[in-house]
Amino acid sequence: MPRLRVSAFEVFLRTPVNYSYAQTEEFVGLAEGWLAADPSVEFFFSQIGLVSGMESFSPDVSLNSAKIAVQLDHSRNLNPAIERLRARFKDFPDVDFSIVREQATMAQFLALGSAELGLKVRGDDLDVLKATALDLAEALRGVPGIADVIASVEEGKPEFLIRIRRQALEKYDLSPEAVSSFLVNAVRGRTATQLKETDRKHDIVVRMERGTRESADKLLDQSLPYRKGSIPLRELVDWEISRGPKEIRRENQQREIPVTANLRGVSLSRVLPEVEARVRALDLPYGVRVVPSGEQEEMSRSFRSLILAFMLSVLLVYMIMAAQFESLLHPFLIMFTVPMGLVGAFGLLAATGQTLNIVSIIGIVVLVGIVNDNAIVKIDFTNQLRRSGLPLRQSVLEGSAVRLRPILMSTATTIFALIPLSLGLGEGSELLRPLGIAVVGGLLSSTFLTLILIPVIYEIVEGWKDRRRR
Repeated sequence: MPRLRVSAFEVFLRTPVNYSYAQTEEFVGLAEGWLAADPSVEFFFSQIGLVSGMESFSPDVSLNSAKIAVQLDHSRNLNPAIERLRARFKDFPDVDFSIVREQATMAQFLALGSAELGLKVRGDDLDVLKATALDLAEALRGVPGIADVIASVEEGKPEFLIRIRRQALEKYDLSPEAVSSFLVNAVRGRTATQLKETDRKHDIVVRMERGTRESADKLLDQSLPYRKGSIPLRELVDWEISRGPKEIRRENQQREIPVTANLRGVSLSRVLPEVEARVRALDLPYGVRVVPSGEQEEMSRSFRSLILAFMLSVLLVYMIMAAQFESLLHPFLIMFTVPMGLVGAFGLLAATGQTLNIVSIIGIVVLVGIVNDNAIVKIDFTNQLRRSGLPLRQSVLEGSAVRLRPILMSTATTIFALIPLSLGLGEGSELLRPLGIAVVGGLLSSTFLTLILIPVIYEIVEGWKDRRRR
């Protein structure tokens, strides 16, 4: 989508996994102090713990996640404020951060995420995926124009991993469920009965006292009731402190780790060749692959769809003209105006600094039906003159002279109507500006070239047909 002139951005923060909510809140308060001291900032708003828009439409619920929405003074430039904030965050290497410019609603919907560049590392072995994702993130940090590289390979919080001894179960003829249920009920509790109070019922939960259930050693000092006696838990289980993954992402039943980044002063199409080269240079383990995601994936999909729409529009225009002219040759001559229009569309887009995006390609698709009008008017009138008995050369000269003014009038009215759209006047007008520029550029070049080339091509082809008849 075209880049809009915006005065707001969002900061996504992810503190280390061993941070508590209070520590995350303290760091967000530090970032708020930096923003409050920045004269270009009008206001900001923070979310901690429940953050929407991190990498999908579903909220991210975590003690270590935060988002700060920042609004700048409309007269200030966005980039200096973002760079000042990035410089501050670099003093805290343990904190992952991503600073994203405000996007149009349609751009957010198409990208399905906030990051401007997204890659997914897919495979089966989680440890191999983590190592590959870290290598990929390090390679992306060396690409000019890329910032805020984040590989989602966080370790989970420490947890007690309890393993049940199979030999002990066989010795006492116990099931694993009996041991696990005892541990779960001791910590989480079990509803023993309900207390009825008028029209309400309150669950009465029975569990071990706080001091016992909050210490693994004290918990394992307890005994499991067994027949007429009891068995010490330490005879039945082994335990250790481990770290499990915070989350395991899957798509199409395959594990994946996303690697995201933002752009700094460049367009996505400019950095993609270098990114693809860095990915190819990685020594990917067997069974691991890197696939695009986010805006890059949607861009490729949208361009394929729009190219198909362009080809289909050319075909439909040719078919309707062939039916109207009752000829296969004359519509083919008229279709020469399409490449003439493309020359002007691409040229004016480049001259005005616009990119080839969804909106500009839609303008080019629209251009296919517009640029043919001038050639249709000229060739149809020339055919009428020839049917009236005029020679080929005289018909071409008279047709070009008589139809010159109508062609210039229709082109001028269309171009002047599109000038306000092409200038990008008003808030948010950058979204449709590429469409106006593509159509204006295509009309200018196709009109000029139609007046010169179409009569020449028509005379050459019709002269060749007349010679064949003789």
